Amino acid sequence: MFEFTHKALQNGTVGFSLPTLMPRYFVLLSTFAILWGASSQSDAQPYNAPQDNSIKASVSVIGFNQLNTNLNTGGSFGWAWASASVSLIKPVSSATTVGASVRYDSQFWNWSNMESYGNGGKSPWSTINTPALSLIYSHKLDSDWKLNLVPTIESSAEHGANLNDSLTYGTILSASKQLSPTLNLGLGTGIFRQIDTNRIFPYLVIDWKISDRWNLNNPFPGGPAGGAGLELTYSATTNFKVSGGAAYRSYRFRLDNSGPYAGGVGQNKFIPVFAKFSYAFDRTTILDLYTIANVGGSISATNINGNTALSTNYKTAPAIALNLIKRF
Repeated sequence: MFEFTHKALQNGTVGFSLPTLMPRYFVLLSTFAILWGASSQSDAQPYNAPQDNSIKASVSVIGFNQLNTNLNTGGSFGWAWASASVSLIKPVSSATTVGASVRYDSQFWNWSNMESYGNGGKSPWSTINTPALSLIYSHKLDSDWKLNLVPTIESSAEHGANLNDSLTYGTILSASKQLSPTLNLGLGTGIFRQIDTNRIFPYLVIDWKISDRWNLNNPFPGGPAGGAGLELTYSATTNFKVSGGAAYRSYRFRLDNSGPYAGGVGQNKFIPVFAKFSYAFDRTTILDLYTIANVGGSISATNINGNTALSTNYKTAPAIALNLIKRF
């Protein structure tokens, strides 16, 4: 699915043996952190609050499932997504913060009635794995302007594909201005080499406290799959929030060397429109429930020569997701 976070949470095997162990490692690490985390404080600070120079950590575990959905040209598919991430950030001065984030995603696809596409009705792809590493740099240019730089490298590939042929790398660059204690506004740009193609996309950066209960902000981090999206949130109580929003997502991944599009590249593009229900157990533990409609979706595949071998749209796809976040 798209990359979830609570406001800033931010998309197997990849030709070597480590991925077999990595998902288990991240799930175990995340579960340990969630169940046994010591007391901590929220990373949100009031406008112009005194600087807190301690290291802050966060762990996120996500589960997503898109229900079976019809393709416009015959056949159907569904897919599930699991993700675990660990992030650390550390202020190194009153103006500069640095950090790093490690993430591991797996997508699990299933297909039905694909005979009309040839290849003996074989599934276009099955399991996609994506280990990723991001560095974080944030600098206050003055009391109002902030610059953020997030270089990222990841490998997104079907089981059996080569690591060197599945790399995506680039950066997110954003600048925002604190126009008032309740409004931060700016622009961001993603610049990425996404396996075999270059991609540049702009997006709006916003954090606007409209009132004591209403807030408009970016629900996701910008990354290789797309921008940060927009989300309108209503705080029903201190612990419970209801949100609605949307974003654009485009995932590209290297296909294995023995499938119907051997050595090619697969792609899934869609716009997730969602309602989110968030409950804060305390200041550091949050559970998000998403109900989602993936609209405007399409899948495609190119062969090893770069020629389009599969391209079709799909119907609006219902999905559901859970995101558990623990901060330290």
